[in-house]
Amino acid sequence: MKTDLCAQDVMTPQVLMAYEGWSIKRLSDFFVKNKISGAPVIASDHSLVGVVTVTDILSFENKTSEEKSALLQEVYAEYVGQTYDDDILQTMMAKADESCTVNQVMTEHVIKIDGKTSLQEVAYVMLQHGIRRIFVTNNGIIAGVISTRNILSAIAQ
Repeated sequence: MKTDLCAQDVMTPQVLMAYEGWSIKRLSDFFVKNKISGAPVIASDHSLVGVVTVTDILSFENKTSEEKSALLQEVYAEYVGQTYDDDILQTMMAKADESCTVNQVMTEHVIKIDGKTSLQEVAYVMLQHGIRRIFVTNNGIIAGVISTRNILSAIAQ
């Protein structure tokens, strides 16, 4: 194995991104269509605001009715400027995945590394944080993503 590999040598440069305003349903469809399990989240100005994974979707799906109701109230208070009574909320609960947004389920703290980071350091950071993917940035802009698969492929070669 070549021991002087760095992040930019093993990263996947094409990074699919999710928008913070997408519905949970749209995010789910995006993951299935692209056969991915996570993505960085960007705002409408294309700034990096978080990361979202299939686990976040599953956590949303497993929320109680009260928790989903609170999220729906948050969406409508923020975007529509009003709150709804319980009867209307119950009706909307059936389609909560179409109303609640990525921003409500994503992780805001994004762990990222520079393209020149050694492969050993990349693996160490991923292990320390218990993550399966890490984003590579150059001058604060996402340049790629490294998954555990990228690391295993590099080692196997």
